Amino acid sequence: MSPSRWLAYYRVSTDRQGNSGLGLEAQRAKVEVMASERGAVIAAEFVEVESGRKNDRPQLAAALAQARAEKAVIAVAKIDRLARDAGFVLKLANEAEKNGMGGFIFCDLPDIDATTSAGRMVLTMMASVAEFEARRISERTKEALAAAKARGVCLGGYREGAAQKASERKQKAIAEAEGLRGVLEPMVRAGLSYRAMADALAGVGKLSSTGKPLAPAQIGRILQRLGLSGKLLGSDQAWVAA
Repeated sequence: MSPSRWLAYYRVSTDRQGNSGLGLEAQRAKVEVMASERGAVIAAEFVEVESGRKNDRPQLAAALAQARAEKAVIAVAKIDRLARDAGFVLKLANEAEKNGMGGFIFCDLPDIDATTSAGRMVLTMMASVAEFEARRISERTKEALAAAKARGVCLGGYREGAAQKASERKQKAIAEAEGLRGVLEPMVRAGLSYRAMADALAGVGKLSSTGKPLAPAQIGRILQRLGLSGKLLGSDQAWVAA
């Protein structure tokens, strides 16, 4: 009997988390351990740098589309990595049950079967907890900002030249990406992983600001700036040009 195919979905909320690799690596480790325990194969990985309160996410949409097409399971390290919106989590679970995809596996809820009444109750409770945590973070942030403002701290607002500086940074990033097009395009066509691309770039002297090889999330953003879009394949984030 062939092993079941899992699609792994990893999400971090900020570029900083994505660049460090710490959040992604911890999630990947959890999913890989569970896949090994259950004799499953991680057929593809989808990595997102986006807030869990935002439901319109391109990598999640891609994972769902592939899961529907292949009747595959989507594995997530923790329920809050899928979303911090209880209603959205339940909507995804309902759609998975109706369209025949393999459903979701959460490493922090390994024994939950969302197709049963008991499993659905636990899923609802845990999704609500994730949403509660997100709302409390937002509330605490607003409270801290209000307290700082009351102390006379100048918050946000317009800064002279800020828009121009932001535009200049963006143009610089695009120009730097274009300078790497000749190196990256052959690697994309060859289906190399993010890590392999980072190692190759390090070999020609392209490193991060800390002097280390670029992180997977940084490689992804460079490819997006170059319009080298595609989908993730394999367990090491390989891209195939669309």
